[in-house]
Formats: sequence, C-alpha cells, structure tokens
Amino acid sequence: MSSSAPNSSSNLDQLRAIAVIAVMIDHLIPTLQYHDVVVSDLVHALTMHIGHAGVLAFFVHTSLVLMHSLERMAAQNPEGLTARFYLRRAFRIYPLSIFLVLFVLLAGLPDATWRPANEVTPLEIAANLLLVQNLVTGQSVLVPLWSLPYEVEMYVVLPLLFFVARQARGARWIATLLVLSYFGAYVLHKLDGGHMNLAGYVPCFLAGVLCYSLRHRLRAVLPGILWLPFVLLAVSAYAVAQMDSERLIYWLGWLYALLLGLAINLFRDSKLAWLNRASFHVATYSYGLYLLHVPMLYVVFGLWQPRSLAVGLLAFVALSAAAAVAAYHLIEAPMVALGRRLTERARPQAAPSGATAAQPAPEAR
Repeated sequence: MSSSAPNSSSNLDQLRAIAVIAVMIDHLIPTLQYHDVVVSDLVHALTMHIGHAGVLAFFVHTSLVLMHSLERMAAQNPEGLTARFYLRRAFRIYPLSIFLVLFVLLAGLPDATWRPANEVTPLEIAANLLLVQNLVTGQSVLVPLWSLPYEVEMYVVLPLLFFVARQARGARWIATLLVLSYFGAYVLHKLDGGHMNLAGYVPCFLAGVLCYSLRHRLRAVLPGILWLPFVLLAVSAYAVAQMDSERLIYWLGWLYALLLGLAINLFRDSKLAWLNRASFHVATYSYGLYLLHVPMLYVVFGLWQPRSLAVGLLAFVALSAAAAVAAYHLIEAPMVALGRRLTERARPQAAPSGATAAQPAPEAR
C-alpha cells in the first residue's frame, strides 16, 4: 500500500466496502426473520456477528486514514493542527448524523427493523445529536448510530497519537500503548461485569495507528489479488468464532483488528480495474450506506412488504444506494468542503533569492 495517498488506496476502498456490506447483511437477516421470511438457522448464526466485524474494520480503517490525513495537514501547515483536525472531523461526521437523528424522530421510524420500537426521551435525543449516547444513555435512536460516539471520542486523542507515531521509536511506543490497552480493557471487563464501553474498542483504533507507524518498516510483498479473499476470510473467521457465544468475545475483536492492521502494509494494491472502481464507489458512499440502510429496510420490509423476496432485496439495495448518493452530494460533500475551507491556511511563500528556505520536518522512520 502506498503510504503517500492512502485515501486512494484500492485495498482500503475494498476494506471499507466489505465493512459496510457486512453491516447491511447483518441487519437484513433479522429484519427478514422479524417479517416472517424463512431464514435458515445456519445463515442466521453465520451472519449474526459479521456486522460487528465490519464496524471493527471501520475503526482500523478510520484511524489509519486519519493518521495520513494529519500527516498531509501537518506538511501543509503544522500550526494549529489539532484544532483544524477537530473542526474538519466535526464537519465530516456530525451533519449527516444530525440530519438522520432529526429525520428518524420526525418520521417516527423505529430504532431497528427487527424488534418493536423503543420510546425516546429528551435526554436520549440530546445525547444522539451530540454523539455521546454511550456515555449518557446507551440508547441510539437508530441502531447504526451506536458506533459513532466511539469514533468521536477517539478523535480527541488521535492528534497526540499522530505525534507519538511519527517519532523515531513511534512504532514501539504505539505497540506498548496497544498492549496496555488490552490489559486496561481486560481489568475493566473483570471489575464492571463485562461493560468496557470505549475501552473495549481502543485496541481496534490503535491497530490502525500501529499500521501507520509501521508504514516504512513493512514491505508490500503479497499480491494485491489476495487482499479481498484475505479480508473476506478474516470477517468470516471472526463471525464463525463468535457463533456459540451469547456475548461478544472482545479479545477476538482485538485479535481480528490487529491482524487487519498488520496485514494492510503487507499487500500490494489491487490491480483489478473493475473491482477497484466498484470498491471506490461503495467506499465513497459508505457513510450514507451505513446510516441510511436501516430506514430503507423499514420502508421496504416494514411498510411496503413485497411478496417477492427478490424484488424486496433489489428495492432495498436500490433505495439504500440512492439515499446514500443523495446524502453524499447534498450533505456530506458540501459540509466536508466547508470544513476544509475553514481550516485551510495560506501556504508559506517561497523564500526570496539568496534567502534560506525553511526546511520541512524530517520524515518519521
């Protein structure tokens, strides 16, 4: 993988595309069962945890990509880097999530399409608008919103982790933090009866930071054509390993995230043009797909209830794609562009002839 332009990496696009598709399948199966569509017990068991595997892949992907984003921002202008990073992330994640919370409330949509609707309190509404529900109520007005607070809370420390990762011994420090996060989460698990909250996901974010810190130490030696099968196998293995457990086995998630984080640098980028194009488009609209597919499930299988399963599935995919594309062009892209404009600084002028130009910061090893 090229460390200079990770946002355009076809492998990262594939990882993000698989992650969001896994979440959609995870929510589709219980929705079908709730509406009396026969689904085999094996399919239900195999897909019960693939959505969680997708979310953990998102966490690894997000922290890695944001490390590279901070690198580019620092190269352009290191002044006020942390504040600019926070502002850009706020314009990236909040506009669509706020729109969705308000839409769900105004339309009277259920939080999930596979169980009766929950009543929503004013405190829960406020917590969802601010994306702090994991710290306040534990209740999301729409199921996919549950993961966003963890991302927002990790944003707080990502600039610090970026500075640590860029040090000469950055990889060693990040690896040490990763090990400490395992022990810390395990202690909380024992003290609080399994309720780790954010601590349970810190190792997954740190796996992405470790991937960044190792970008110049690990060579891409594996063919890119094997990346997609590798990710699919990792997601499937995680889902199968969780099948017989009533509660999530967190250490399996940590191992899975670490495996992804270590593997990303080892694979060359995919050269399959058709797959890269498809992955790019799914990845581009993945945030909208992630948030809006549950309302589309409700529209298709809760309101319309087509007699043909094939028709219903096609309608679900089509409506989810249309909603995600509309959300991207009407909300996401304009807000991201606004955040970028608000945080851009004038680049330093070239030094006059005979003057000593400022030297760029040395690259982290």
